[in-house]
Amino acid sequence: MDEKKSFFELLDPKSAMVVGLVGGLLSLGTIGFVVLGVMMLKGSSIASNTPAVNVQQIATAKNEPAPPPVVPKSDKPKVELFVMSYCPYGLQMEKAYLPAWDLLKKKADIDLKFVSYAMHGEKEVVENTVQYCIQSEQNDKFQNYLKCFTGSGNTESCQTSAGISKSKLNSCVATTNKKYAILDKLKDQSTWLSGQFPIYPIHEGLNDQYGVQGSPTLVINGTEVQIARTPESVKNAICAAFNDVPAECGQTLSNSSFDPGFGTSVSLNAGGAVAPGCGT
Repeated sequence: MDEKKSFFELLDPKSAMVVGLVGGLLSLGTIGFVVLGVMMLKGSSIASNTPAVNVQQIATAKNEPAPPPVVPKSDKPKVELFVMSYCPYGLQMEKAYLPAWDLLKKKADIDLKFVSYAMHGEKEVVENTVQYCIQSEQNDKFQNYLKCFTGSGNTESCQTSAGISKSKLNSCVATTNKKYAILDKLKDQSTWLSGQFPIYPIHEGLNDQYGVQGSPTLVINGTEVQIARTPESVKNAICAAFNDVPAECGQTLSNSSFDPGFGTSVSLNAGGAVAPGCGT
């Protein structure tokens, strides 16, 4: 009885070579499809994890005005910027805020407020209260003081250059410290946020109301607004909140931002919705 031969044994050398080549090509093709499938899956994962493009940042990088945010409208918008007086990113935003504030100060209710805790030590607690008092009792000089302070960080010389009454300021600081127990909270570490940061209580209720978590936080008509840190972007955000837009909104401000911290140098990064800040 003849022994049965396998398929490969029945092939002559030439046919065997052809079959071998075809098999090799099919194997390579299969491997290629597997590799391609893995790469496509990885690409899909990378794409899904890529952050959304920030229109504010792109427009600012091109030195173009970003589209204004959607904010509630009113006849006289209420604009509140919450900061820590020594937060570098709060200072960056304040430098953008000041030109828009000056332009629209007669049309909107614009002011500066403070985050309900301090991250930069006793000097910040003291400076917060100095600024609160100047704004409260010598408001006509506050913008000049703030422009000087954000540029140099020298509170004494800025008080002098802005014409601040030192006796009036000292009296207000003493009264405010007593009213809100500011220095008592500074000394009592058991009251500090997470045991690390002194509570700064003057605007604590508004912080809770708006959900303020760090510096800077811009609130317009009770709604937090995230924008690029440029004078033009701040102006556009405020102007978007008017029922009837005033003529001042037609004036174009700088679409460049400042570096974080003290000083007047211009930054390449204006910051947007994902811009850094000071917070827990």
